[in-house]
Amino acid sequence: MDTSVPAASLEGPHLVRLNRLATMARLVAGLAHELNNTLQVVSGLVELLADRSDLPPDAVARLQKIGSQADKATTAIRQVLGYTREGTGSDSGVVDITHVVDQVLALRRYQLGRLGIAVSVDRPQIVNCQVRGDERQLAQALLNLVMNAEEALSDHAERRLRIALVPAENAIQVHVEDSGPGVAPAIRTRIFEPFFTTRSSDRAVGLGLPVSQALVQSHGGNLWLSSNAEGATFVMELPLAQSRPN
Repeated sequence: MDTSVPAASLEGPHLVRLNRLATMARLVAGLAHELNNTLQVVSGLVELLADRSDLPPDAVARLQKIGSQADKATTAIRQVLGYTREGTGSDSGVVDITHVVDQVLALRRYQLGRLGIAVSVDRPQIVNCQVRGDERQLAQALLNLVMNAEEALSDHAERRLRIALVPAENAIQVHVEDSGPGVAPAIRTRIFEPFFTTRSSDRAVGLGLPVSQALVQSHGGNLWLSSNAEGATFVMELPLAQSRPN
């Protein structure tokens, strides 16, 4: 993410604050990696124990609760890592956005089906969908948007999710549209603030949207909420590979 400030302000307390923030970001990233590795072990062991046939039902229920909390912590850590990550890293290359869409939907296929969400994908024919960047980071940005739509639809009667690839000037847009309750006008200016959330879910930590926005902006693009009457539509716009310098 861009943490730059005007050169004239890089003096005295401003410079001290900037250095302190950069140091904290590195410390948080290192700590998050360590915690994530530990939680992966915990989640794996809990899953193995919960599959045992000789455990009483109440023990299985407790193990599942432990696993759920470990998953929540892992999600929060992954989002913190995404928020503190700078640039597009050493894995930058040409990425086909259609492949990123397929990856994310394949990853969420089970959950989308379990929630009864009807998914449709609109792909333009013979249109360049190649951008330059880190495929994993772009997939993370889109994954957060899809999971955000899942949350919005979980308590809604009509459950539809539409992903559309829309060509723009020297860019490609990914529209993530859900048929949920939409975003109230009063909070539209706050939804990209870190840790701001209106969800009651245990998994809601308020980092999905700001992380996605930071990742998209680090690729020279932008992410915004499109104004529409029903549901919510988030637009992720990325410059095409040939229009962005290496």
